[in-house]
Amino acid sequence: MVAELYNTRNVPAIFWIDEEGRIVRGNDPTYLMRRNRETGEQTVNQRYLDGIRDWVRNGPASIYVTPAEETQRRVGASDTSNEQAMAHFRLGLYLERHGHHAEAVAQFKQALALKPENWNFRRQAYSLGSADEYGMTMQEAMEKVGPMYAMPLQLPDAPKP
Repeated sequence: MVAELYNTRNVPAIFWIDEEGRIVRGNDPTYLMRRNRETGEQTVNQRYLDGIRDWVRNGPASIYVTPAEETQRRVGASDTSNEQAMAHFRLGLYLERHGHHAEAVAQFKQALALKPENWNFRRQAYSLGSADEYGMTMQEAMEKVGPMYAMPLQLPDAPKP
């Protein structure tokens, strides 16, 4: 599970991985294709796509590649509460699959108590039941817990041609 391995708090989360398997830009909270909720029209996130193309052309010299320490900061590191929360979450999924909904909800609540900012947990748990079981709607959670993404997308300005 990517969310578990790379400590994401929501999806989508985009990672750039070079030919040697190193993450050179991580945890970007964006979509390549954006959809207008009112009209349903889809558009390409051209600025992000241009950044990817620059990276393909220029490799590690691309202005869009983040320094190693910044990449590590964006990815973060797992800790005991992450591991415990993931264990509760996985147990909740197991219980839900085997028809033990009330017990699953209790495990999801434990995961959310340990990692309330993890929107991957929250969205999955809510999709298997109802927000009423967790004491707040998604909107209320955003107001109480904070936004779904820890940081906005950060891209440097494109170089002038």
